[in-house]
Amino acid sequence: MSQDSSFGERLKRRRFLRTAGALGAAGMAGCLEDLQGGGDGGGGTVDVGVVVPYSGDLSDFGGPMQNGFELAREDINDAGGPNGMNVELHFEDSNSQSTQGVNAANKLVDTTGVDALFGAVSSGVTISIAESVTVPNEVLHVTPASSSPVISTLDDDDYVWRTRTNDRFVARVMSRIAENNDASSAAVLYVNNDFGSALADVFEESFEGEVTAKVGYESGASSYQQSLETLFADSPDYVALAGYPESGTTILSQWYEGGYGGNWVLHTSLLSDDVIQNVGADVMDGMYGVRTMPPSGDDTQNFVDDYESAYPDAQLFSPYSWNSYDALVSWALAAHSAGSVESADVKEQMRPVTNPPGEAVGYGEFESGVDLLDDDSDVDYSGPSGNVNYDENGDVASDMVVAQVVDGEFEDQETIPASELV
Repeated sequence: MSQDSSFGERLKRRRFLRTAGALGAAGMAGCLEDLQGGGDGGGGTVDVGVVVPYSGDLSDFGGPMQNGFELAREDINDAGGPNGMNVELHFEDSNSQSTQGVNAANKLVDTTGVDALFGAVSSGVTISIAESVTVPNEVLHVTPASSSPVISTLDDDDYVWRTRTNDRFVARVMSRIAENNDASSAAVLYVNNDFGSALADVFEESFEGEVTAKVGYESGASSYQQSLETLFADSPDYVALAGYPESGTTILSQWYEGGYGGNWVLHTSLLSDDVIQNVGADVMDGMYGVRTMPPSGDDTQNFVDDYESAYPDAQLFSPYSWNSYDALVSWALAAHSAGSVESADVKEQMRPVTNPPGEAVGYGEFESGVDLLDDDSDVDYSGPSGNVNYDENGDVASDMVVAQVVDGEFEDQETIPASELV
């Protein structure tokens, strides 16, 4: 995937102006010299593979995630790269399908010879890649978007990591929403893969009322009437929907047309303006959803500003963009700390460079992190997605937000701390 050749210069100019404003006129000359002089590396190139969906049910996420990786690559290479090596990214399409995702990963590992692999979005695709490609080949694997609880339990020898919160949190909040709205019965409609089935199981475990049905469906179907008939056979008060935008839009539209009644709680993946627009604001008015609490602070806003500057014509922005940025930067810091890009070495440093204690390293501060590591100081990386504190399973934890459709938009209603959901 090619990139506009002016991207790096536009990004450097924006960051220079922001940094210069903070340092004052006296520091401008030195700052500009640093920005113009970085990125030569001098230690060769390290190849990194990325498998994301540019087609299929999750195609909306591929482009924005690529942009997040490219922003990270620019920051890393402008600072000289891990161990003086320039990072080169190689992108492949998963087609939102396990078979193509595995084929893409095999190409990157066997033919391109990447030293690390990032992706995918669908948990089923990520799990298939991990079990068939990255873990057997001992290639470090980081997913910025997959959320199935199954990933936490993989026998992966610490080769699989993620910067997206485990869906166990999401399922528990979905059940809480139904309970708080006096639901005595609920059902689950889920895409029939590792992501959907695991979320359905956790919802059933968490919900204190009666779960009347758990119905799996296949993505890409033209009709979901049979699934809806089964789902609403016992008239549940609420239905939790774990799916993706394309099929989710069809399901919600056909539910409305069929007059099934009941209420919906939507998974994070369905909380987009496009879904509201395609289904209809009047149809979705009052529906609830759950999403990871958006990070706040300068790092997040600066990332969004840089993203908009670098990609002014981008049609979509996804929170997975900042998860992608943090995935690549945390790996690069770990590689530099290890003094190696070999996965067996890098995995040992993924937690030390992202967890307390250590000197704080934030967005756009890869060079500062490298300098601290070279001085034998500990670092604690946090980025635009928030804290990247990898736990014993290679997971991160985030607070959850209850959202509701009000006047054609998802509005945040309540924040539930991660500590209540562990």
